[in-house]
Amino acid sequence: MAVELKKSISQKLRMDGRDYAMAGWYFVTMGADYHRHFFGEVDKAGKMQPNALGQIVDTCWAQIPSHYGHIALGAWQVMPNHFHGIVRITQPGGKGLGEVMNVFKGAVTRQWRRSGGVISRYSGTEQQKVWAPNYYDVICFDAEELDIRENYVRANPRRWALRDVPQGMLGKSRYKGNAGLLRMNAPRRALRVSRKATAAEVVALQAELARFDGIVCSTFFSPGERACLQGLQNGKARIIWVQPMAMPASIPVNWTTPFLENRALWLSAFPDDQPDATRETCQMANRWVETLCTAPPGTRCE
Repeated sequence: MAVELKKSISQKLRMDGRDYAMAGWYFVTMGADYHRHFFGEVDKAGKMQPNALGQIVDTCWAQIPSHYGHIALGAWQVMPNHFHGIVRITQPGGKGLGEVMNVFKGAVTRQWRRSGGVISRYSGTEQQKVWAPNYYDVICFDAEELDIRENYVRANPRRWALRDVPQGMLGKSRYKGNAGLLRMNAPRRALRVSRKATAAEVVALQAELARFDGIVCSTFFSPGERACLQGLQNGKARIIWVQPMAMPASIPVNWTTPFLENRALWLSAFPDDQPDATRETCQMANRWVETLCTAPPGTRCE
């Protein structure tokens, strides 16, 4: 029964009718045994710090082209409990993707066992396991898909670090990020940009905000406000986003830097089933922005 189950899972992970020895780009993911954190940890700055086993994974992956002349590598990333890599089969006729991945996983396990490494609490004669069975793949059929996967791999440690961003309730408002910004004694500025603002006016405002060392509050709803947000995310100002909709479930990668630097706070008092902003909610959120910028520190958006 176990053999049949394993075969069934394998079939579901692959594209029907695909010859995985064909030339092309492949995005692969391999998990640690039982998703345990075998390979190191991501620090608070969003950088992966591989341990001894994680370093073996990295080294074995980098050596793949030296063993297979028809294989080239794109971006790759060791994570605490999994591994992402992009592989290019440059020409058909050689070993297929599955065999290359199995050899890689076996090489990691052998080197770790030879080093005397212990990674689990198995007892008796059962061998130490590094990897979960099988692997996942996505075929990158065009340059756009490949670029998306490359960016995903490179940003993965920072995205992982976002799991620790504080979140909860402030009165009737949900929040994510540094709630201490509401109590910070720093200059506050409400950012409102009309949809009629010219490109030159937006550029001038961006330059002004780049020098602002305080807290910028906005709904970031109009095109001009969103254009200013791009600079704020990589600048030194703190950012409070008062949302005219429900709290987003996840944090986009472009928000990673301000969140990891404790410069960002999201606030929303709207129901979880309200994914879109309306005219009324935008007006309400704008009033909250003005209140935050004129009331004494500590004022909550409720």
